[in-house]
Amino acid sequence: MSTSSNSSRKRAHASNAILYALFVVGVVVLVNLIGTRFFGRIDLTESKVYTLSQASRDLVKKLPDFLTVKAFISSDLPPEIKTLSRYVRDMVDEYRTSSNGKFRWEAFDPSADKNLEQEASRCKVEKIQIQVLRGTKFEMGSYYLGLCLLYGDKMESIPQISRAEGLEFEMSSLLKKMTVKKKKIAFATGHGESETSQGFRALKQVLEQEYDLTTVNPSSAEIAADVDALVIGGPKQAIDDKGLREIDRFLMTGRGAVILDDGMTVSSPNQQFGQGMGQIKMVQTNHSGLDKILEAYGFKIGLNVIADNEAAMPGLIEMGGGRRGLTQLPIWVGVQIPKNQNISILDGIRGLVFPLASTVDLVGPLADGKVPAGGKLWKLASSSPSSWKQDGFFIINQATKIEETKDHGPFAFGYAYQGPLKSAFVKGPEAGVSLAEKQPLSESQKPVRLVVIGDSDFANDDYVQLARAFPFYEAGAFLLHNAIGWTVEDEALIPLRSKSAGSRPLGTVSEATASTLKWVNVLGLPMLFCAYGVVRWRLRRMARSSQTI
Repeated sequence: MSTSSNSSRKRAHASNAILYALFVVGVVVLVNLIGTRFFGRIDLTESKVYTLSQASRDLVKKLPDFLTVKAFISSDLPPEIKTLSRYVRDMVDEYRTSSNGKFRWEAFDPSADKNLEQEASRCKVEKIQIQVLRGTKFEMGSYYLGLCLLYGDKMESIPQISRAEGLEFEMSSLLKKMTVKKKKIAFATGHGESETSQGFRALKQVLEQEYDLTTVNPSSAEIAADVDALVIGGPKQAIDDKGLREIDRFLMTGRGAVILDDGMTVSSPNQQFGQGMGQIKMVQTNHSGLDKILEAYGFKIGLNVIADNEAAMPGLIEMGGGRRGLTQLPIWVGVQIPKNQNISILDGIRGLVFPLASTVDLVGPLADGKVPAGGKLWKLASSSPSSWKQDGFFIINQATKIEETKDHGPFAFGYAYQGPLKSAFVKGPEAGVSLAEKQPLSESQKPVRLVVIGDSDFANDDYVQLARAFPFYEAGAFLLHNAIGWTVEDEALIPLRSKSAGSRPLGTVSEATASTLKWVNVLGLPMLFCAYGVVRWRLRRMARSSQTI
């Protein structure tokens, strides 16, 4: 009787095991079948670098016509970039599944097909030269890993893909360039401003991907009706009354502007002072003339420089003989941007440097932070309470020591404003102008987007190039790029510009806490796993001992 019972129990266990195995196999097959039709990934990175942002999804959902992507990928890629090719495939496939059916793509291997190789050449996709380890020696290999985008009679390409970082932004920029009409950005000239041919050249290439760029001297020409936004990049000579009136007229039409106004200017005399001191820079007040309109709008740029010993960053000085060197002075102020700022201009920016920046105070219609009905105001960045104002003329070189003053912060570096503006010149209908004639506008026709910052150097080429050694300087270019996008209400790509995989540090902790965390990771997790095994073993042993025959 007991032998028969044992056999029945064994058959039941065997049947259950077979059914369980079949169930698991069925679930795996079903999940794979679903996976071939629906694409999805779990992304645990902080900035979701391995999944498409909502902006990219929206872009392909709104495609007005069919867009085709040809991915040229060698099948014999070395391990060094094999993972990257998988990322490229997954990313392009996610674009496809996020679209309205008008995004199509296909992968090709041109390595062994001359026709495909010629097709890749026509699409401007080039081979990547990579040094790979084969056996015991390094060899140079040539491989394809690039994308070609076709939309109507337009063609764009990403010739070589060497890293995942920034790839989504590059891809979405090309999609936007091919399928959406560009907005037009004018940079002011004629008064020593920085613009895309000098001062902001590092930004030119990326801006041209998204916008049509032009220049205008408001003192001698009217700002064209097709210009969507104006950038005034730190004029070093005074803008005359005609130019100010033209800027005011432009804003009254409801179009936006990014105004960078330096309260102090830096110049270098043609002489050197003392052996080892290098060439000096003179810092003195800068009268750009913009105060006549800015104060009417509610902003006042101080004739000063913000300094902060606690936030001092490396900056450039003249060494003489055309050479430049680095030194650390409190007039190059590092600023930390709090997370979750409710404005896209600051998306992805956690910190940046303002070199020789002036204070921006709220006056007139915005005094004490009061905002007109229908308006909004954001403080973009501010200095620490330990900062101070440095007024008046001073010089900087290797031997400079800047003494702290009693006028302490915090001070605002800049603001963004959205809302109605009143003209700085027209206070109402002008006498002698009939209703039949074109009446100057005394108030903006619609809400204006205006960015005002007391510094133009934060995005200047000289400082952006320092990002090779000090990555935090790159954020200045991001800030100006974002500000332009926000001003023209074209914010779709702003979240993608600084999207990258980064470290997530624990922050400043005590030595005891750091030691505890270290040993929890080294010993705690393995011991926890062992404890789980012992408990499970005990439970199974108790279950066996309780069985009766």
